Amino acid sequence: MTFANLGRTALFATRRQAAAAAASQQAKRRMGSAAAPEWTGIDKVVRGYFPKDEQMVVAISGGYLGLFLLYKIKSAISGSPEEVAAPVVAAAPASSGDIPDVDSEEFGAFLESEENVMKFVASIEK
Repeated sequence: MTFANLGRTALFATRRQAAAAAASQQAKRRMGSAAAPEWTGIDKVVRGYFPKDEQMVVAISGGYLGLFLLYKIKSAISGSPEEVAAPVVAAAPASSGDIPDVDSEEFGAFLESEENVMKFVASIEK
């Protein structure tokens, strides 16, 4: 090995050491979190009871749920009384021999008679 080759090898080794030293002086980030914020005012009081964000979410959701339930209970208690439906008077079946419409209320009274059932069956068979 010649003197020139030896000098070049030493120069490269020195550069590698300098580059490694410069890299080690840089701050290493390990994906940590930032420092906790300083809370003031009402936030400081609330964060005294619920320090984590998850606890704040549950507390706020619970507050809204409580308000909703109070509203529902109040409306159920103070709701208007149900009106009593007036009894429906059954209409007399048509005596003229006409068959009432199937969707009408008179159709049930019409089918009470055996004679009317036979008229209905005869009208279907036509």
